[in-house]
Amino acid sequence: MATVSVRYIVHDVEAAIGFYTGHLGFSVQIHPNDMFAMLNRGDLRLVLSVPGAPAGDGQAMPDGTPTRDEARLAPAPST
Repeated sequence: MATVSVRYIVHDVEAAIGFYTGHLGFSVQIHPNDMFAMLNRGDLRLVLSVPGAPAGDGQAMPDGTPTRDEARLAPAPST
C-alpha cells in the first residue's frame, strides 16, 4: 500500500508528538525544530506544524513526496 500523508496544524508540536507517539504508536521520522515534525506508523505519515509555519514553498520532502496536495470536492447532493 502507498504511504498516505496527513497534515495537522497544532499549537504545540512537542505536545502533539507526545500524544501520537505515547498513545497511538507513531514514531518520529524527523523533528528539525519546534514548528514542524513528521511522524509515521505503518503506511501513514503524520505531518505536524504550527499555524503560520513555513510550508516548504512546495518543495518535495526528502523521499520525493510533494508537500502540497489539493482536492476539490463537489457539494454533497441534497436528500
